[in-house]
Amino acid sequence: MAKKIIISFDELPVIGNAFSYSITINGVKLIYNSGVDKVQTYFKSQLTDPVPPQSIQLKGSLNECVAQAAYVLKTYFVNSNVVYKVYGTTIEVLINLDNALIEFIEATGVGITVTTENIVTTTKLKYFLEYKNIAGDLYKCQIYQNNYTGRALQIFGTVGIEKGSAKDHLEPIRGTGLSLQLEANKDVTLEDLYTEDEQEFTVKLYVNNKIYFVGYLKPDGVYQSYTRDEWVINLDCIDGLGALSNLSFVDANGLHFIGKMNASDIVYNCLKRSGILLNINTSINILYEGLAQTDNLDILTKTYLNTDRFVKTDNETIMSCDEVLKSVLDIFCAVITQKSGEWYIYKPNELYYNAAPLFRRYDLNNVFIGTKKINLNSVLGSQIDNFYPHHSGANQRIDIKGGVSAFRVGYKYGFVQGLLNNNNFYHEQQKTYEFWTIEQTNKFFYIIDDILPNTGLKMIPDNVGVVRIIATSENVALNLGDSFNFKVSTAANGNATFYYKVRIGTYYMNNRGVWSTTASFINSFTYGVSDFGSANVYSSASFQSEPLPQSGNVYIEVYIPTTGASDDPFSATTTEVKSIDIVNTFAGDNKEGEFHTVQRPIKISSIIKENKEVFNGDNVGIVYNGALFKEDKITLSSYWFRGGFFESSPLLRIAAEEELRISQKPLKIFTGSVYGYLDYITVCKINNIDGKFMPIEWSYDTKNNVTSIKFLGLFAEEISDIKYEFTYDYGSTVKPTITG
Repeated sequence: MAKKIIISFDELPVIGNAFSYSITINGVKLIYNSGVDKVQTYFKSQLTDPVPPQSIQLKGSLNECVAQAAYVLKTYFVNSNVVYKVYGTTIEVLINLDNALIEFIEATGVGITVTTENIVTTTKLKYFLEYKNIAGDLYKCQIYQNNYTGRALQIFGTVGIEKGSAKDHLEPIRGTGLSLQLEANKDVTLEDLYTEDEQEFTVKLYVNNKIYFVGYLKPDGVYQSYTRDEWVINLDCIDGLGALSNLSFVDANGLHFIGKMNASDIVYNCLKRSGILLNINTSINILYEGLAQTDNLDILTKTYLNTDRFVKTDNETIMSCDEVLKSVLDIFCAVITQKSGEWYIYKPNELYYNAAPLFRRYDLNNVFIGTKKINLNSVLGSQIDNFYPHHSGANQRIDIKGGVSAFRVGYKYGFVQGLLNNNNFYHEQQKTYEFWTIEQTNKFFYIIDDILPNTGLKMIPDNVGVVRIIATSENVALNLGDSFNFKVSTAANGNATFYYKVRIGTYYMNNRGVWSTTASFINSFTYGVSDFGSANVYSSASFQSEPLPQSGNVYIEVYIPTTGASDDPFSATTTEVKSIDIVNTFAGDNKEGEFHTVQRPIKISSIIKENKEVFNGDNVGIVYNGALFKEDKITLSSYWFRGGFFESSPLLRIAAEEELRISQKPLKIFTGSVYGYLDYITVCKINNIDGKFMPIEWSYDTKNNVTSIKFLGLFAEEISDIKYEFTYDYGSTVKPTITG
């Protein structure tokens, strides 16, 4: 159940008046844009030191103070799951999460109170309009409002539909919008459709009783002729794709995702951030070697990416959902748009060969629900031939867009820091540690029971001088020449010696980071005595490795700590390995990434398409944050093939070549009006014009049944003269030049 925090101001605040609270989701505090995890503010006379977010400037009136407090909250305590609203002298904090827990509520000073309450969010129909166009199609537009309690009111107006303009067929994001022209008067002013919360009003459009569009009403608009008794209001609706550029790729807690996630879930979580949950349909038929093509196989569910790659180079700024979504779609040369109230992801190159593709379908929770085939073929004819749909408006024209002779995909690696999974020994069950193999014989004698979920490997030390193994890490696949920092953090309630082995093949690392075939321990220590019974003497150590002598799997072995004699009062009785990690110190010999450049030796034009930058690609080692993993989350991808083709190439080479194939020759651009409805996702044949076409601009006048469209010619045939070049990126990015 969603919750609400109510901050009430009953009288003018004075210096020192304060309020605070924190919001916790599943045990994790909500993080705000200013980096803090708690709202803790107080009034002061001027903003000197400390600065916001802690302080609120005291104003001369109560309303001004409330407005200033709201300004501080809206500026320094921003989170996508929190909405602030001001009602007179009250600020309401709406938390759009069912599992939110509000803690540490406090108000200091007479006249300020902070209370909470549960809210039941219901979405109810508020306005609706319907009409038939001149072709007899029935259009119904319904506007729903959160927590509306009144009756639905019929209004009048018309609806226009529009797609975002694209430069070419492979521009990945294709947003959809509605333009509403609503009739208002002095009795029904429709002023209530203006709101600061762009998710307050949900809009649904039905065509002949079938869902066509789902989106939100934009919180702005234009009044026309307000001096008259009747006027028209123009309002826009959006499907959420355009808003993704302002939304960070984070989970419900406002924290960035961690670990590996398959591409399907990444796409789903990007779209989920828009606030519009729709079914998802995908048709991408490209596979890595080892997979066999089947109807149910979706490569997005079979490919895993490290979500840490979606944090920018400052290691703090999280990429936007727009950046993440584009990068995932770009490596597959796929695009996304809304159709029939659902998301559709497809490859235009594939539609050239098969305009009746099979889509894999997923429900609102991204659960696979089956497949369906859709025929996307269409024909545009002439009125002279009594064809429907046909050209109209006498505004048709044909332009020529030059072919592309060269193109480059740039892949920025990013480098993984911590390489071990579960490096802090998180465990939900007693003595079970994911990604670690525990030695069964010793665990019952030496591991200390932890009843509640916790972190750390807690152990009773051994004082007999025998070093016994207790845990072995999962393998970490590294390459010859890689290097890392082996870091440990320990705790004990006295003196203790901790032992580890770091090995690859027959080589062992010693305390100096040197590799040899002689088995050796790495030791760390805790010194000093604190309260017996609690492990609270902490120490940490790090050991820089020399470059690896071979490629292979690196393992960490953890051994039971030892102490002195049993009667030594300084010996520890409880010990803990709090964390262990292998921190990458290999930076790719100054290589920041790689380029995949393709060009036509026999140039067809002087046009070179702008470079495309992506954040993921094939790699030979997991030290690269952008590496692509196969379904087992361990094996790295290396070679791929398109369904129905015999090839074996890196994914980004295929992506670069697809750009040339779809722009392989001068393309015709057909622009004009069409009487009748032509769907946006279509492969169209136009009478008296050779070739196939797909829209790159599109709008539809529902009232007059007229589609305004810009078609771009579609080619995707094989090209025998593509020259491919692989080079490294050392930090300078330039467009390729034509050498042919």
